[in-house]
Amino acid sequence: MRHSERLDFVLKNNNWPQEVFINGVYSPNVTQMPTVLPIRANPHEYSLDTPLSRHGKAHAYHTGEFFRSLGLIPHRVYTSPAMRCVQTADSVLEGLGRRERAPLRVDLALHEPTKRNLPLQPAEFFSSAGFYVDLSYQPVLSPVNNTVIVRETRLAYYRRMYAVLKRITRKLISQNTKLSALATPPTVLIVTHRPCVTLLAAMLNLDAVDDKLAYLSEMENNKRGEVNFLSMIIAEYDAATGTWMFLSDFPQLPTAPLLTASTLMNSLKISD
Repeated sequence: MRHSERLDFVLKNNNWPQEVFINGVYSPNVTQMPTVLPIRANPHEYSLDTPLSRHGKAHAYHTGEFFRSLGLIPHRVYTSPAMRCVQTADSVLEGLGRRERAPLRVDLALHEPTKRNLPLQPAEFFSSAGFYVDLSYQPVLSPVNNTVIVRETRLAYYRRMYAVLKRITRKLISQNTKLSALATPPTVLIVTHRPCVTLLAAMLNLDAVDDKLAYLSEMENNKRGEVNFLSMIIAEYDAATGTWMFLSDFPQLPTAPLLTASTLMNSLKISD
């Protein structure tokens, strides 16, 4: 899932922290600004690590309610350390009524590529700010090492994304094989960024692809424009075939279009 609507997208102004933090005190002056923000040592860092807009937070909450109505309940949640991703994951879980039952697993490996050093925060920061975080989780990449993703090569980007996905799916598949036929298989929610959503989906069945680099590059370039705020791809593991199958879309939420399963299946060249 991509994160919800980011505040700087609404304001069209990257310098908004200079206008709303007066002597370190947050004083929102626009309706779409959140009423409160986690305290940072340097609040102006929010210009590089933007939070959600008020609408974005509410929309993520309603998405969680929508999941709950469908019985789509995540047992584990992984998120990029970007503030907008952590807030999205938190709000979705709140809408699901599982905010205190599914701690967030924060992993820098789920962050999009960047050309500059970002003030990303570790799991401890989010925990102290009131988010329910799994502090025992050992990430593939810790946010304290955020220089690793600055101007990284395309191959390095693919490798870290593949590494975190493999860790997540390996545990999921292992648990799935131990369940009885009547048991509900575990569900995982991953909250990340626009370019990462389709890339992670493309990597699910990557072992069956010959020219992996060309395939991933093509998928990333072709599908990027379709990933709007809160767009998601839903896949289910088929133990009989050892592959991931992409499920039909659920009804769309207003202003949060989902990627169509048929389009994704065709682009991934995976038979139904």
